Amino acid sequence: MKTNSIWKEIKDDVCSKIKDDCDTDVLIVGGGITGLSLLYELRNSGLKTMLVERNRCGQGVTSRSTAKITFLQDNTITNIDSLMGRGKALGYLRSQIEATKRLANIIKKEKIDCDLKEVDSYVFTNDLKNLKKIETLYSIVEDCGVEVERVDSVPFDESFLDAIKVKGTYVFHPIKYLNHIKKLFAENIYEDSQVMNIDRKEGFYYSYVNGKTIRSKYVVLATHYPYFLSPLEMPLKSHIEVSYLGARKVSRFESFSAINIDKSTISMRYHSDGKDNYFVYLFNSFKSCDVKSIVDNFKHLKEKYDFDYIWSNNDIMTNDYMPYVGSIYKDENSFLIATGYNTWGITNGSYAGVILASIITGQKNEYIDLFAPKRGLNLSKVVRFPFDIGCNCKSFLKGGKKNVNNKNVEYTKMDGQNVVIYVDEVGISHIVLNKCPHMKCGVVLNEVEKTWDCLCHGSRFDIDGKCIEGPSNFDITFK
Repeated sequence: MKTNSIWKEIKDDVCSKIKDDCDTDVLIVGGGITGLSLLYELRNSGLKTMLVERNRCGQGVTSRSTAKITFLQDNTITNIDSLMGRGKALGYLRSQIEATKRLANIIKKEKIDCDLKEVDSYVFTNDLKNLKKIETLYSIVEDCGVEVERVDSVPFDESFLDAIKVKGTYVFHPIKYLNHIKKLFAENIYEDSQVMNIDRKEGFYYSYVNGKTIRSKYVVLATHYPYFLSPLEMPLKSHIEVSYLGARKVSRFESFSAINIDKSTISMRYHSDGKDNYFVYLFNSFKSCDVKSIVDNFKHLKEKYDFDYIWSNNDIMTNDYMPYVGSIYKDENSFLIATGYNTWGITNGSYAGVILASIITGQKNEYIDLFAPKRGLNLSKVVRFPFDIGCNCKSFLKGGKKNVNNKNVEYTKMDGQNVVIYVDEVGISHIVLNKCPHMKCGVVLNEVEKTWDCLCHGSRFDIDGKCIEGPSNFDITFK
């Protein structure tokens, strides 16, 4: 059994690093589905565009998702309806329908070989308390003009009391897709190129990358958890959710994807590469502050099926269940972010490219105001602030403690620094600093995937401390 995402089995060519000072109109920071989608959407804009990625394109959160292209989504739509009203819920649903169609059309237009399959999507519940939510979701989808069906039977083995189904959704291989987009724009992409700081002077942004300077009119933070913001910008509005996933080889491909709206979370789909078929399964999602044992969470996943691959993923959950896409400042549109996809990063990330391109080129888009990072508050959202702040504080207090699956590590001091030591199965000691550089949360050992994880905001480091996922901009290597 491999402890990495099934999507990461695909390799590609490495783009060059930033080696010289340069100018560009638009600098995109981050080479996941958002950054590469924006690069694609700006292709005919006449603007000079560059993308820099600290590691390798597509190897972050995008590579660890279930990779569904669907607008029928768990509790997200009903939560928006309850918190923000039917109008906002319909607006969000329309954006997901457009994202689904847009992504499928790009794949077909560009003839991208990424194992795209059209499937039916199901949402189901096995909890009496959630029957009303299924009815509400059905009503919202129907109000949006989509053909939706209440079903008495489902093509999967999970128990259910009620379920709905829609057609016109898809599954695909996310890294095959991103690798194709990467090849289309390889001359505009720089990998192993880490932005260390950004200054604003005389109407331009100066981004410092690999010791060089990139001057640009626009900067777009297309990273999973945006950095270079005020420290409380995201913790006030969001928390991290951790999910556990597996994939196993099966004899045949089934044309459906499904997710429940209960706790524990269950999400599933099939994948076929033309040679082998796989069943992809997500079991359980937790607020990061509620994670008690990473090893036990993987154990519970493995008890469901005999997996060939297992892995985990982090998602940013916003306090109003909608993404933050657009300008971080109210009075200007030159410093942009895209984040907070509430586990639906394939549709939201790809369509964020459309929204961001509209902002940069001055085009109209009905979702600019809906997803604006500085969108208005209401009482319901304000009431949720303490929950996000509390979760972040709880994660801070739990970080670096032995009660989070850290039985095989030692916390100590060396050369006056707080460190944590893990001795692996062959007796090699791995020593790292016991603080995430982002906001000084303690790190915990993910003994299954052999990473050091920050429960506060999702930074991840390899077993020897190299940062492999932000928001940290630095390693935790010792000496």
